[in-house]
Amino acid sequence: MKILFYDMGSYTYHDLLYYLRKAGHVCKTVYYHFPDKFKDPFFCERFSSYLKADHYDLVFSINFFPLVAQLCNESHIKYISWCYDSPLEERLQEYFNYETNYIFLFDRIEVQQYQREGYTTVFHLPLAVNTHRLDSLTFHPKLVEACRADVSFVGHLYDSPLATLLFSAGDFVKGYIEGILQAQLRIYGCYILDDLITEDLLNAVNASFKKIGQTSLFLNHRGLSYAIATEVTHLERSFLLEQMGELFHTHFYSSHPCSLKHVRYRGPVKYADEMPCVFRCSKLNLNPTLKCIQSGIPLRALDIMGSKGVLLSNYQPELAEYFESEKDVIMYESMEDAVAKADFYLKHEDLRKEIALSGYRKVKELFSYPERIKELFRIARINCL
Repeated sequence: MKILFYDMGSYTYHDLLYYLRKAGHVCKTVYYHFPDKFKDPFFCERFSSYLKADHYDLVFSINFFPLVAQLCNESHIKYISWCYDSPLEERLQEYFNYETNYIFLFDRIEVQQYQREGYTTVFHLPLAVNTHRLDSLTFHPKLVEACRADVSFVGHLYDSPLATLLFSAGDFVKGYIEGILQAQLRIYGCYILDDLITEDLLNAVNASFKKIGQTSLFLNHRGLSYAIATEVTHLERSFLLEQMGELFHTHFYSSHPCSLKHVRYRGPVKYADEMPCVFRCSKLNLNPTLKCIQSGIPLRALDIMGSKGVLLSNYQPELAEYFESEKDVIMYESMEDAVAKADFYLKHEDLRKEIALSGYRKVKELFSYPERIKELFRIARINCL
């Protein structure tokens, strides 16, 4: 097949392209970074010219891009997007119903929500990991030494807009939201925010905006849920890093500096050749999932296991479907449980090594790119023969 690939610097682009080409597909890539992904006449003109200049069997991208979807629909060509971001931005839904779309998300519950709303172009597909590439990596001794740690976390703490959104709200609204926030912070494997955000609560928050003259600001259910979820994630990640840092040699890798006292901030790491070294050389790799990822396995979790690192993760329904806790991964059911399990496994190197090897074997077998691509093409009704 002939595939036109759109990319703007995604993590998994090179791995996916490698396996598409290995399967015999001819791929041409258009690189472009959107100033505004919903309106860009220059991009539309150029991308349309690519579609007209040659015959392509389909267009592919990592994550979903509305203008690509629109242009593919106009040209009657299938558009496949495989997303590692979750949840998707709400405005994207305006572009979901094109018949040419095949949108693949790794979170089953998010897919089910879209399907209940009538979107027939959204499908569930877990992510993949390229263990062949990861196995071939060699690391400089200085990098290996720099990456050694008891516990490491690669990611962001998240800056939630919740405090700003509630600035003008009354004490009852603030107290209620604080209550549901604390409840979600302590519950693993179940996302309760959507059920606890009522219409009355939303109306009260929006009324508070009008009191201070913010007549153009309006918050919907999904927006408030996401704001609370990111605040929960910030609190959980900050607490876990502080606790780990007090007890163990802990590294934090991110492009956003932090002020955590007991954690060594190491800055960002390159995805392809530095991050795998962090995962492999850290005794435990902490991975608290963004709270509004309700069931799926984030890309970072697969990267950790694919790099032969030990994954220390919160309970996720889909993670538990594929992996056995304390055999393939280490799953915790509370923040206190996370610290206790870290303490235990840091004292048992033999068990950690067994878990790292078992998790690696499982992702290599069950999360390979060739198998995921076959399933993706099957769902999109693409005959590769």
